[in-house]
Amino acid sequence: MGIGIFRVLVVFTLLSSIGCAGHDILWGPEDPRYVEGDFVTVDGKKTFYIDRGNGPVVVLLHGLPLSSWEWRKFIPVLAANYRVIVPDLYGFGYSDRPRDADYSWSAYGEWLNHFLKAINVDHAVFAVTDIAGPISFELLAAHPEKVSGLVIANTWYTNEAFHMPFLLKFLKWSPTGWMGVYATNRPMVSMLGRALFADGEKSKGEFDDRVWMNVKTIQSRKILQKVLRGFQFDHQNMFRRSLQAFDGPVLLAWGEQDPIIPPENVNLFKLILPQSEIERYSDAGHFLSQEKPQDFSARILAFLNRHRDKL
Repeated sequence: MGIGIFRVLVVFTLLSSIGCAGHDILWGPEDPRYVEGDFVTVDGKKTFYIDRGNGPVVVLLHGLPLSSWEWRKFIPVLAANYRVIVPDLYGFGYSDRPRDADYSWSAYGEWLNHFLKAINVDHAVFAVTDIAGPISFELLAAHPEKVSGLVIANTWYTNEAFHMPFLLKFLKWSPTGWMGVYATNRPMVSMLGRALFADGEKSKGEFDDRVWMNVKTIQSRKILQKVLRGFQFDHQNMFRRSLQAFDGPVLLAWGEQDPIIPPENVNLFKLILPQSEIERYSDAGHFLSQEKPQDFSARILAFLNRHRDKL
């Protein structure tokens, strides 16, 4: 039965890919972002990052399956008053994509700690979304002195209100996992992207292209599969304790039309982070940074300015 399903998926892939070449985008040395960025070796992994501005440090961490590109519109807004650092997680963007690396949350958390050391950053405010949330909470649990503030957007610390999309489940689990690696195609990825936006039209074009660039090869899908299999839901109690102990400033910003990390998560965070400020966007989905870049970046800037003496 497994082979039969796989054959059906292969046929579907070939048929649905016809006429779906998408847009051409700049990649590698031709991308202005590549030229404007820097590289540093962290735990043997060549890591791409953008470093702009001066002042208290703000680290912007991207979600799946994107890269530092996700925060491109926030950098000039925040860098006018702060030092803004935006890395590509290893496995994504222009950072190395080692096949044999540990892609668990805890491994990413320690990599993040070593990345900060490599660029001589003692502490920072972390703006996080999607998987960047658990990664930053790993850092907070192990190295609380590194975190001076948090901007938390459409992420989670507990699996109580997290609903993984079917396509990602399909990619993650055996025996369908290996099928997902080979059967995943651009139309499927585009369909998932549209479902995570409040306005599906905003997922078309460059966003769709950038997502596909991170999953279009078999190797990149195998890495994404490893990341998904590295989810450590048993860490939620550790996350809860470390967040409860955190007394720095917190901004909770939420796209309320998010089907995978719904707005009830705001209440779960607020219970353990009572100092949190809350900003809700009723007309945005999971990718808040893409649907509300102007509003969200301005809100982050106002939050940072108000708490600057604590950062």
